[in-house]
This record gives sequence, C-alpha cells and structure tokens, in this order.
Amino acid sequence: MKRITAAVVGLGYWGPNLARNFQVSDDYRLVGLCDPIPARLAKVGENYPWAKRFSSVPELLESEQPDLVAIATPVASHHGLAKLALEAGSHVLCEKPLAATVAEATDLLQTAARMQRHLFVDHTFTYTSAVRKLRELFNSHRLGDLFYVDSVRINLGLFQPDIDVIWDLAPHDVSIVDYVVGCRVRHVSAVGSSHNPRGIADVAYLSLEYDNGLMAHLHLSWLSPVKVRRMIFSGTSSSAIYDDLEPSEKIKVYDHGVDFEVSDLETRQQVLVNYRRGDMHAPALDNKEALAVQMREVAAALRGGPVPTAAAEDGLEVVRVLDVASRSLAAGGTRLEVQRS
Repeated sequence: MKRITAAVVGLGYWGPNLARNFQVSDDYRLVGLCDPIPARLAKVGENYPWAKRFSSVPELLESEQPDLVAIATPVASHHGLAKLALEAGSHVLCEKPLAATVAEATDLLQTAARMQRHLFVDHTFTYTSAVRKLRELFNSHRLGDLFYVDSVRINLGLFQPDIDVIWDLAPHDVSIVDYVVGCRVRHVSAVGSSHNPRGIADVAYLSLEYDNGLMAHLHLSWLSPVKVRRMIFSGTSSSAIYDDLEPSEKIKVYDHGVDFEVSDLETRQQVLVNYRRGDMHAPALDNKEALAVQMREVAAALRGGPVPTAAAEDGLEVVRVLDVASRSLAAGGTRLEVQRS
C-alpha cells in the first residue's frame, strides 16, 4: 500500500515525537521538516537525513506537497499555518488546542470542508489505553452513575509564551472527560491568579457542568513543587482513579461507594447513609504509545476508514470550553454558558 507522505512543522517539544512516529510507521513516509530556528532544524534533521529541511511553511508545501502536515507550533500560529496547509491540498494534524479562538477554529473546520481535506486535532490522551479503559468502564456501567470528576494537573512550569495555564493544561482534561462520558460541557466557571510579570493566570480552578448533570472540577497549576496527573471518576457503583504518572497501575477501580435510603419520602428529611467499602483492582493495560495509535487511526481515515477519535469537531468543542473559561476568569468566576450555533 502506498505510504502517506508527511511533514512536521515545529520542532520544539512535541514535533520530534511526531517525526519519530512518522518514521517508524509503515503507513507514512517522512518527507519534510520545518522550523524557523536553524539549531532545532539541524538537531532533529540529523536523525532523518532523507527528509528535506525548510525554514518556511510555504516552501515546504510548494516543494513536497505532503499528504499530511503535522503542526506543533505555538497556539497563536495554528490557524494561519493549518489554513495554509489545507488550502495547499494537504490534510492537517494540529497540536492542541486547535486554535486560539472559536472563530479561528470554526474557520479551520469550514476550510477543511471546502477543500475536502481531513483536519485532526492531537488530543493524545484520548488514545491512551488508560483513558480508553475509563471509557469502557463508564459505558459498561461498571462505575454506575457518575457523581463527579475531579482532576489535578499541576507541575512546576513550563510557562508558555502565548497562552495561560488554562489553555495549556485544560485541553487534556476537557478532551478526556468529553471522550469518557460522551457528553458536552454546558456551563463553565473559572477562577485563577497570576504570580508572573506577564500577568497571565498560572494557577486556575475550573468547574464544568455537563448536559447530563455531571460536574467536573479541574485544578491547574504551573507553580506546584511536585508534578501530579490524577483524575477521579466517582460513581454510584464504584470509582476509578487514573494516575498518569504511575508506571504500571495507571487505573485503579475501587468498589467503594455510598447508598442513600430515604424513609420519609414526602419530606426527605430521614435519610440513612450506607457506606460500602470493597476491593480494589487494577485492570491490565497495554503499553502502546498513544501517539502511535493515533497515527494508525489517522492513516486509516485518510484511506477512507472511519473518523478517528480526535477529529476537528472535538478540537472546536475544546476551544469553545477554553474560550468560556477565559471569559469567566476575566469576570471573576461568573458561571457562563457554552454557546453552540
């Protein structure tokens, strides 16, 4: 089967991972690398001497005409670069978040439709075996009805050049919860604080209310002395804790819960609370690299297969939530609705 020609734009933190996965995959042929910083281009390029190097995206597109362009650049540049690639006839895989505004993300979806090209967003966590196990537990009703989701995603920096901590870290959690519960956020409230000269939020707390009544709480920080990546999905039947930093037992399912018995149905004042404490087990998970799984799904879609897990619409949905969170933060935590036209 003919390989899909691919190019990577942006060779900072994430771009080299994209290049490596394109190279080791039987589905792709890495034909181009692009970065305006010569040192980055040289460092990554020496690992792939057959891939041509470019300092500008127009040169890359004109020279190689790649089937797929992967974009791993600062968020402010996503819209311009992705639109350029789409209008040149390439499919696009864009790092999260898809764009810096709802208008930009919407324009990218419209451009992809007009050009009849695929647009994918790199919500990599939705391709991990741990998150897919969470979805399986939820869909099989192993967790019962969810009470809430609580997430802590904190560490010491990296401060991003053009976005605050919400736009940097929240896309992971929003995309994970959306994927697991299959539901959309309806209302958002956000509070945070800034401790840096740029005045952007480096600590934030988000409350998300979903269409089905579920509430999720996100704690985000660039200032924590320790790194934590933990999510709790608390349900009526059992609860699951997802700790991404655990080397082996990333998912732990606890047969713990609480049951309520109402003896006075009219006034509901007599309530008996029964606590249940059972076993804990850690389901077996495969160790496949999430990005490699995503690359296979993208390749299948480009060959006429099903739309992969993280499609353009999912990227737009996350940007909608981030936009409302930013407006809520500016308004001192006001509860705002996520509008969808």
